[in-house]
Amino acid sequence: MASTRAKRTIAITLVAAFALMAISPIFATAQTIPGHAKTGPYIDKLRFDVITSDDLQVLALQNDEIDVIDSFLDPTFIPALEVAENIQLTNVLRNGYGFVTINCDRYPLNYTAVRRAIAFALDKNAISADIFEGFSGSQDSPVPKQNGWSIEGQLPYTYYEPQVQKGKDLLEAAGFYYEKGAEFLTGPKGDFDPILVECASSSPIAIEVGAFIADALLDLGIEATSEPTDFYEYLGRLNNHLDYDMCFLAWEFGSADVDFLGKEWASWNADEPFLNFPNFKNSTYDYYIDDLLHSTDYDTVYAAAIKLQEIWVYECPYIITYQNIKYHAWRDDKFAGHVNDWSDGVPGTWTNKKVHLKADQGGPFGGTFRWSNSLDLDTFNLLGASSAYTIQVLTELYDSLMTLDSTGLDMLWLAESYLAETHAENDAIPVGHTRFTFNILQNATWTDGTPLTAEDVAFSLNFLRDAPGNRYRPDLLEMSAAYAPSTYTVVVEFNTESYWHLHGVAFKPIFPKHIMQEIVIEDWAEWSPNPPVEEFVTSGPFIITEYVAGEFTELTYNPNYFFGPDKTVETPDTDTTTVAPPDFTMAIVAGAVGAAVVILVGGYVLMRQK
Repeated sequence: MASTRAKRTIAITLVAAFALMAISPIFATAQTIPGHAKTGPYIDKLRFDVITSDDLQVLALQNDEIDVIDSFLDPTFIPALEVAENIQLTNVLRNGYGFVTINCDRYPLNYTAVRRAIAFALDKNAISADIFEGFSGSQDSPVPKQNGWSIEGQLPYTYYEPQVQKGKDLLEAAGFYYEKGAEFLTGPKGDFDPILVECASSSPIAIEVGAFIADALLDLGIEATSEPTDFYEYLGRLNNHLDYDMCFLAWEFGSADVDFLGKEWASWNADEPFLNFPNFKNSTYDYYIDDLLHSTDYDTVYAAAIKLQEIWVYECPYIITYQNIKYHAWRDDKFAGHVNDWSDGVPGTWTNKKVHLKADQGGPFGGTFRWSNSLDLDTFNLLGASSAYTIQVLTELYDSLMTLDSTGLDMLWLAESYLAETHAENDAIPVGHTRFTFNILQNATWTDGTPLTAEDVAFSLNFLRDAPGNRYRPDLLEMSAAYAPSTYTVVVEFNTESYWHLHGVAFKPIFPKHIMQEIVIEDWAEWSPNPPVEEFVTSGPFIITEYVAGEFTELTYNPNYFFGPDKTVETPDTDTTTVAPPDFTMAIVAGAVGAAVVILVGGYVLMRQK
């Protein structure tokens, strides 16, 4: 195991590297991307085997039953894997964190003083030291510390060290007291039930964190228990604003974007499915949302992002428990070309596109690349998927107008180019509106042979905007129009100006109009594809060829994929560290925050169990 100094060096190095990352701005001319950057995949099949426990995943990797573990390692496995034959380890600073969401509608958790008291009583540093053995750090802000927008370390207080007495003082000032002879506190509105902290039964890390939370509550004099629970069961309750006290989750960000600050915890989203799990309502917080989402002035947007974080950290609708350095493990005896993606690390979509058989294994083409999958798929309906373990499979089936390359930079995908305009650039655009014109590829097809056109793009965006409760909807609520003036041109207009609209539209999955138009939009959640028993029309690099519930999902290479390699060429693109980004010109350098920062933001949230 690395020394404490070495661990700190790793962490500092990663933080510095990621703080210097830059994302391309909104109003820039899109360039044609070199073909080799997009070419892939080279393998014949992807197989996701359901292995729900960490120790069984590690054993499967050692026994050559899988080629990569789907999530980051519990640090206790690192020493053995460092010396294991044919196994490699890499790390990446997590663009996300573990946290507990708190039901702000539930007495006594509806008291800010209670939530803050729990945060002060929790020993975040001990979580990093004891659970992660130093391979993580404490975090308070909802924006990861390496992100240039984050206020981490800038507030006059932290919740890192346990400050139980400070928590008790807050509770006393809020009217909490001990009745004569009572073991636990009574609140200003009377007695309350013990607080239940729920954590994923399939994740040892989640279970240990849940115990830390319960202990912090007990230290404050609040009766509490921690209970391992089926992850999907309580995630379903959270998604639909049903009953809970506190639940453990984790958040993975797809980019360095912070528009989620204006959507995730807005008061008006307290009843919106998939948003605002804590049912948080705060008028002061809401006041700054318009500046964040709709100002066209960078300083105003930045100031709003800072203010929103300050309020959020004070109010504690979530308590962030750790931000970890993610170690990933994979086998190197059969395949090469693994990509250590800036956000996902090796187990990500870029590895699936670039990994290829070694020459001594008959490569470069062919082979089955085997993943573990910590949980089985809960649906084949991507609109309703919440679990990262479902999404990491289903995203291999769909494409979007743009994506992020392995370094976190914008990359055109279905779009060959785009133009972003406001009234300042084009008098025909109404004042206050933003318009995007995308020219898309002309050789993309659906798996049933139907051409993928601008009509599919426009239909998908309108469907996602209008289908109530789907997880892609919030980014599109201000979209006033999406239409196809020609077969391969789509125009998307928003009724507001914002830095954030481009990614909000360009990263959305595109669905086949000729299939989805048969679905009643209000009943989208009832759409239940059943591949491969029934035809499942998609566009991505793989198609589903076998599924056994609770055991595995098998994907097979889509032979008509528009970025598929020329298999008459003997040597694939073997770049294992980065994917060439487009030649965008940076528009804004935020010297005040010490890094180039994201101006146009999007991406989607992945909820994991650890």
